[in-house]
Amino acid sequence: MPRNKTLRILTCALVFIFQLSIFNLSAQDSCRLQLAVENHHFFRNNEYGGEHLDGYTLPGFYLRPRLEWQVEPRVKLSLGAHWLHYWGARRYPSAMGYATRPLPEASDTATAVHLLPWVQARVDFSPTASLILGSLENRNGHGLPMPLYERELQYAADPEAGVQLLLQRPWLEADLWVNWHEFIFAHSNHQERFYIGLSSRFKWQPRTPSLELYLPLYALACHHGGESLTVYLRNHHQLNCAGGLGATYRQGDFSTGLEMLAYGYLQRKGSIHPFDRGWGLSATLNASYREGSLSLGYWRGEGFVPIVGSVLYSNVSTDTEGLTFDRNQLLTLRAEYRWKQFRACQVSLEGDLYHYLPWTGQRPGYGVVERGGRTMYAFGIHVKLNPTLPLLR
Repeated sequence: MPRNKTLRILTCALVFIFQLSIFNLSAQDSCRLQLAVENHHFFRNNEYGGEHLDGYTLPGFYLRPRLEWQVEPRVKLSLGAHWLHYWGARRYPSAMGYATRPLPEASDTATAVHLLPWVQARVDFSPTASLILGSLENRNGHGLPMPLYERELQYAADPEAGVQLLLQRPWLEADLWVNWHEFIFAHSNHQERFYIGLSSRFKWQPRTPSLELYLPLYALACHHGGESLTVYLRNHHQLNCAGGLGATYRQGDFSTGLEMLAYGYLQRKGSIHPFDRGWGLSATLNASYREGSLSLGYWRGEGFVPIVGSVLYSNVSTDTEGLTFDRNQLLTLRAEYRWKQFRACQVSLEGDLYHYLPWTGQRPGYGVVERGGRTMYAFGIHVKLNPTLPLLR
């Protein structure tokens, strides 16, 4: 469908919902209509380099205006659009991937503007359980750690869409979702791809009110295949998972926490990556006071490949073809400051230091590769605008 025709259909749908709410609903009804705008301007500069991965810069914004119609007290329909733009870009693939990963197979065309519909139906069965169909909620990377979910995906890739279940209890926080990344028709020449994710924390608060203990359980699986007879490719299944122990201590404006996790990687029915299985260990110590936060981490992995996590933690190089690392050891330091002086605006500054310990690797035709330690850095600035305009109460 041509891009301009899609825009006309989307505009007509927005106008239809607005007129339906204005003329067919009275102020006494339980319905409520508002215009919500989510805007994120970002500038992220990753000075990486070396054999692990290339550096890159992400300058741009995404804009997500949408009409939110509260059909009933527990039922809401949202309809809008998601516009992603990089400063200086003139053409975009049909589907946005990620800077350090190849684009999906369906991205064989280019457009002048990267604009997608954003549609969501949400049903709150209770204050503790919600079902979402359509565009998914993902404002914090589903709460997954960086080896499982690259935080840049929240603003530098297409929004997720599928099915999502949210649970919020005093002893449990859980987010279970299916992100249908690529859809196939009867005669499509590419394979379908979808992700299944779980982010959960089983919480326990001892007699000390300021202390909270929790058991984190994370998982992310990818299915790449389908039943299309026009594609003669094998199905691929990959799994990342993690579990461990965490503790958080809060006292006034100060909080600190420690999380220790063990990771697993599994690849079946495919040879996308040179490793079929792997593992990792991480320890993260963080502290925050008012608007500032500091985090110190350690990572060690062997045969580990993130599915959509940061490739900083991968044992496979994205910079040098065929290079794998026998053991990947990484020290991380992150500082962030969030300035929240406005009701609908937040300005944040971030800086990251990454230090790789000396490593050895393997590359076909080159034998054993040995390197010393290397330090890299990254920094970014973000401005988030989230105004809301009530249209009907």
